[in-house]
Amino acid sequence: MRNWEIKSRNRFCSSCDGAFEIEQLFHTVLDFTGEEPVRKDYCVRCWKEKDPETGKAGDGRAYWQGRFKRLAAAVEKEAIKKDVIERLLDRYIRSGEEAHINLCYILALLEERKKVLIPRDTMLDKEGRTIIVYEHSATGDTYLICDPHLSLVQVEAVQEQVKELIDREKEGAEEVDGEEGEIEEETAAG
Repeated sequence: MRNWEIKSRNRFCSSCDGAFEIEQLFHTVLDFTGEEPVRKDYCVRCWKEKDPETGKAGDGRAYWQGRFKRLAAAVEKEAIKKDVIERLLDRYIRSGEEAHINLCYILALLEERKKVLIPRDTMLDKEGRTIIVYEHSATGDTYLICDPHLSLVQVEAVQEQVKELIDREKEGAEEVDGEEGEIEEETAAG
């Protein structure tokens, strides 16, 4: 099992293609039974017309409902300043390496604590492992994070690894900021 980042909530109903209005209630089903997870968002009318089995969580599906919020434009979305933990989570979730599952789990918990990630559901994958379905509060992106059921000793080791990565990431950001400052000074002097 690997962690996944899945597309954000859709602006249109997956069934009737009607545009969602701001603050409109919608239903989401995340189907995990295929090769890759598939997210579908439905308006209330289409949801009521669906087979009642569609909305049941379990058997490789997760379900939740929410209110539609306007997403920032693609350019603005990228401009949302990500904190260090969020940048690390994005980097390691995309790696797809089994070795990063514990790391992504702890990073996701830190983001959940800050209310950046909202837990929407839990489900079991084909191997019987617990998957936590998160939605990013600002962008609507969906993340599937494997719960490795860490022991206290393992949690401490991963927390130490996270601390080191955060320190390195902050040092790297400070170096880049310092270099930009030097370039600005050179340009002003020139």
